[in-house]
Amino acid sequence: MLGDKNITRNITRRSFVKGVVAGGAILIGSSLLGCAEKKPTPTPTPKPTPPKESIKIGFLGPLSGPFTPWGDSHLKGAQMAVEEINANGGVLGRPIELVVRDSKGKPNEAAILFEELVYQEKIVAIVGPVPSDVGLAVARKSDELKVPVLLHKAASEKILTKDSRYTFRTAELPAQLLMQGFAKYVKSKGFSRIGAIVADYEWGHAIKGGIEEYIATLPDVQLQIEVAPVREADFTPYLRKMSDLDPELIIATGHPPGTAKITKQGLELGLKAKYLGIAFPKKVLESALGEKVTEGFLTHATVDFNAQEFTKLAEKFVAKYGEELDFESTTGYVNIEHIAWAIEQAGSTNPEDVASAIRNGSYETPLFVYPFAYAEWGDLKEMKVVIISFKPGPPPYYPDAISHVEVEFISPPLTPQEPQA
Repeated sequence: MLGDKNITRNITRRSFVKGVVAGGAILIGSSLLGCAEKKPTPTPTPKPTPPKESIKIGFLGPLSGPFTPWGDSHLKGAQMAVEEINANGGVLGRPIELVVRDSKGKPNEAAILFEELVYQEKIVAIVGPVPSDVGLAVARKSDELKVPVLLHKAASEKILTKDSRYTFRTAELPAQLLMQGFAKYVKSKGFSRIGAIVADYEWGHAIKGGIEEYIATLPDVQLQIEVAPVREADFTPYLRKMSDLDPELIIATGHPPGTAKITKQGLELGLKAKYLGIAFPKKVLESALGEKVTEGFLTHATVDFNAQEFTKLAEKFVAKYGEELDFESTTGYVNIEHIAWAIEQAGSTNPEDVASAIRNGSYETPLFVYPFAYAEWGDLKEMKVVIISFKPGPPPYYPDAISHVEVEFISPPLTPQEPQA
């Protein structure tokens, strides 16, 4: 029994000690918890601000196929404009995003991609069409879907109709208007013997009609027009027919694929005329003609090459791409700036509001010789033609060039005719 008592006491003592230890642990824990409660509440880490949703502009240009040189130049200018706009805070406080699609210069492809850009990408506007048949397909989609499109080239008169409200010309004149400008150039230079070679398709015949209407009717002008197949490569038979005329000016604008060959073959035949061709990217002209580009070749543009702003942009373009800024690259740059301006004017990214701001406003840039102010069907109210020549020696901002541009003539404002249908 005594042993049992000792066992009982030991168990009781162990229980007491265990209770004391446990109680002390509770007290210590409570004390520590009390101290923890007195510590200042840590400042919560702020959540990162989500990036602002971009404003999407579609680029629908020929990045493969025969019109690639134009699409490539347009795209570089457009990308540069987007980067500059975003570096300056974007538009309406949001960044611009350029969504690029390759039309391949094909109208059916362009129409499908137009819908993709509208329905899937939710673009605000589109820039970039070059061939006229692509411009025609895109113009119909722009009116159907009520999304503005700025034409980079695509100069057919059939593209804009009386009912067009969402397609806008920017940098290329339709044939009739272009020939009005050429007629003023011919008159200013006193040319009296004019030759022309045009291609046997829609653009060529439109140029032919414009020559006959505006240039053939000038006083004391002798005119000879030759029509050649679109795929013609040998123009010497057509040029030899002009030898008796001894032309002072040969207009090759109506045969875009043959412009460089007409010039080169005419010079080789000894026809010391001025050769007025279609607007090509400058690097393409220099590649095709070499130093002959400085022997009387002329082309047309709408850029003010004499503007200080052009020189500044050219310097930045060379630094970025290692290439010379030309008419086409400037067009891509200006059209993005134009859309950004329209979004700001509208205070909205709704495509219909943006189109209304373009149609009813007047966007001015020192890079072009006219303001972007529109007739209600999308033609520019007062376009001008710039005739440029190429002189030996590079411009100061691009020493690798064969030639530099010199402005020969700037026409007075040309008023568009209202479409017949």
